[in-house]
Amino acid sequence: MRFPARSARPRLVATVLLAALLATACGPDLSKQNFPRTTVTASVAPDGPITDAAVSLAALRTVDPCALLDASDLADLGSVDTSSQDTSSLGQCSADVTDAGGKKIHVSLQLDDIAVSTGDTSGTVEGLPLRVSGPDGNLCTATALTSRSPGYGISVGVTYEGGDPCGAGQTALRNVVRRLHGSPTKLSRPAGSLLDLDFCTLVDQTTITNVLGRGSDPTPYGMHGCTWDGGAATGYLDFDEKVLPSADDGETPVDLGGGVTGYQKLDTHSGKECTVEWLHRPTSDGHGEVVSFEYDNFHDDAGNDDACGKALTVVHALLPKLPHP
Repeated sequence: MRFPARSARPRLVATVLLAALLATACGPDLSKQNFPRTTVTASVAPDGPITDAAVSLAALRTVDPCALLDASDLADLGSVDTSSQDTSSLGQCSADVTDAGGKKIHVSLQLDDIAVSTGDTSGTVEGLPLRVSGPDGNLCTATALTSRSPGYGISVGVTYEGGDPCGAGQTALRNVVRRLHGSPTKLSRPAGSLLDLDFCTLVDQTTITNVLGRGSDPTPYGMHGCTWDGGAATGYLDFDEKVLPSADDGETPVDLGGGVTGYQKLDTHSGKECTVEWLHRPTSDGHGEVVSFEYDNFHDDAGNDDACGKALTVVHALLPKLPHP
């Protein structure tokens, strides 16, 4: 991503003198602060497969995203308020930064962003294809592609009032990728944790074929999920650390066996969709490792389909494959 160069030559000598006087009286003008920019090559990034093992889904599953937004990684942007760090989901974190002029920068990191398009890249960042979306007002997102098929990337979204959000975003992204190429901090993995599992390897093809009507190859759905498109229906298997499921959310308790209680919810607004979720392992403060499977028959003739029964078939096939907490 190239940015328009600022004019380096004022048209009037008086302008230069006035600027000098103001600088002497008030200090440097920080309203147009620059950041070290990500290296952008003159040619378009190559279209071949991305084989960087350090940013593969398997490698990223266990990385602590908030450790990538610390004082050292965001030092080029300003002073990081570490108490502002917030994670709403595995692989995501955000933080607030104050630049040298006192302006606020909000930085959001996602390690497994689903890249809608992988073709409109504009160079590279630390050897990975770079895509920049913006600026749109004070917003910009810089993404380092980590996979073309399916399309995934590491994205840094920046909100920067009165500053350069794309410059800040690319700088932060460059530092994040550099850390990933080194020794990134890992999340703790207690016994029985699902954190490092590849969910696309856990459900046998026969079960998927019987449930979805026609089998399909599993496709990663983020770092911790998998999806199958069986033609007649689609299945989504997902895992995240979040608020514990309960019947208070309009779901129906269901006995999954082995002392595990699941919660299922049927939606018939468009076809037939049933989601079954359950707590695998509690973590803290009413949160835990929660697994969910969604069966979605979106066809017009889905009226007689036993969506929840089919979802439960997949769940019962999956449960014995999971590690015990």
